[in-house]
Amino acid sequence: MITRPIQPADLAFVREELERNWHDVGIWSVGRRYQGDALPGCIAFDDATSRVGLVTYHIESGDYQAEIVTLSSRLENHGVGEALLNAAVEAIRTAGCVRIYLRTTNDNLRALGFYQKRGWKLCALHKGYIDEARKRVPIIPDTGMHGIPLRDEIELELWLR
Repeated sequence: MITRPIQPADLAFVREELERNWHDVGIWSVGRRYQGDALPGCIAFDDATSRVGLVTYHIESGDYQAEIVTLSSRLENHGVGEALLNAAVEAIRTAGCVRIYLRTTNDNLRALGFYQKRGWKLCALHKGYIDEARKRVPIIPDTGMHGIPLRDEIELELWLR
């Protein structure tokens, strides 16, 4: 698996991947809207030309912490997500941050397992944030994966020191 930082030539792929997974390039996270196609991040390739995944992140002012905003893979169970997560963690560490956090919805059991297996720890529950987001983005369904009511965001963190 090859990863590298997003380059201008990747912009069409970035937009397509964001729209495929989040239905928009505007990404909401606990009441904050990111312009997803303007965020730094990395692209994964399964060979020299086939883009198979994307991770984006936001380094907060002060360079103390960063948020992983999106992580997506077009090849499940091939190490794409792990390679992208590792690349983002290294870029964020190089930027001098000491804490990384991310959020996922309460129904995303696979993501919760994925991150915890890689050392991320649960640190906060944002109750009702999806209900609030649904007011801004009405296409968010009431029921998520596995038939679980889609209501909350769960925050995980990774300390780098």
